[in-house]
Amino acid sequence: MMAEKDRRYLLAAGMAVSVLMCLMLAVAIQSARSPEIRTHKDAIAYALRQQGVSYREITFSQTWEESVNLRVFNAAVQVRLADGRTFHGWIGCEQGDRVCFLVLRGAGINGARLPDIHYRRRPAWQRWIDQVIAWFSEQWTSSGYSSHIAATGNCHPGTTSSPFSVSFS
Repeated sequence: MMAEKDRRYLLAAGMAVSVLMCLMLAVAIQSARSPEIRTHKDAIAYALRQQGVSYREITFSQTWEESVNLRVFNAAVQVRLADGRTFHGWIGCEQGDRVCFLVLRGAGINGARLPDIHYRRRPAWQRWIDQVIAWFSEQWTSSGYSSHIAATGNCHPGTTSSPFSVSFS
């Protein structure tokens, strides 16, 4: 017969394995879903990942005339790659945040249609899982096992803060 102490250890181990399996399932489901495009930067990052371009930073610049136009969005785009090179191009959207195109000739992108931008707030638990995935991905890339930047776009090289703190805002 099993001793009471052995049963407690077995129960604790079973609970720990269950929690770990649930967390792994949540991470797998979250990483398998299609990315949410909430900004022009997200749309450009998605196009770069589709082309296999590893990047560090995406920046925009607009003239005054471009910034006051409410019907169309135009901006110059600068993409700094993981290897330090910089590509220049532009993004244009015909219906505000819909029907967007990207020209970034240095990366072989010439008029690529970008996904439409959707504004909706994500639940806190999904944002937390995204942070966990980005943190683990950044740990993976900084350890030299992989040469790809995190696919979420939320991972900034050099960031080592833990995503395991939760803030609900």
